Amino acid sequence: MFALFFVVTALYSLLSGRRSWLGLPHRKGAGGAIGGGVVALIIGAMLVPPAAVETSTIQPLVALPATTTSSASASPSPTPSPTPKYVLLEECFSGGQAVTELSVSYVCTLDDKGVLVWMTEKDSKVLVAQRADDKKRADEKIVAEKAAADKAVSDKVAADQLVAEQAAQQQAAAAQAAQVEADRVAAEQAAQQQAPAIQPLVQVPAEVPVEAPAAAYYPNCDAAKAAGAAPMYVGHPGYRPGLDRDKDGIACDK
Repeated sequence: MFALFFVVTALYSLLSGRRSWLGLPHRKGAGGAIGGGVVALIIGAMLVPPAAVETSTIQPLVALPATTTSSASASPSPTPSPTPKYVLLEECFSGGQAVTELSVSYVCTLDDKGVLVWMTEKDSKVLVAQRADDKKRADEKIVAEKAAADKAVSDKVAADQLVAEQAAQQQAAAAQAAQVEADRVAAEQAAQQQAPAIQPLVQVPAEVPVEAPAAAYYPNCDAAKAAGAAPMYVGHPGYRPGLDRDKDGIACDK
């Protein structure tokens, strides 16, 4: 015990570098003191006498009488239940695999979390049927939504086409009206250009030489001009409206 205390004190001086109660001046001396303490520990351990071994009081096993053995064999021990190989809801590795154990049919089925587990055949059928029904409804919903979207697009295209047709009809009607108006203006301008200028009414001179008789008749202006009666004024012999084309009161003026 003294050697152990000596080693601990020298180790304190070695690590901290301080003077202990042993009065070691430096770490080198503390290292030497540790070595001496270890040697003292070894020697002390060698000098300590071994502890005495106590005598065991355990009695040896005695063979049981034959009657005891026979009575023990008379009562049969319960047979342990076999451990099932396939456990419900435990993971499996092949979807759709079916096994039968202890009169129970198990099917490897994908659960709601996406994991393959063992299920009873009835539960597996119910789950598969439900998933098929859900998938059918989802597909029908997608088809209905697509049909509605296609109908909306078709209705919009038809509405745009109707608007375009109405706009084209209005444009055609406006163009036709403009053409009619242009034709009317052109016709009026052509009529004005082709119509002879209206000669102003002139006053009949006071003295007009009358060479033809009062009942003179000229079939046309050429005959009146040949007779020297042209031009003829209203009220004068030979004048008649048939020879006055411009209705200005003067026949055969041109």
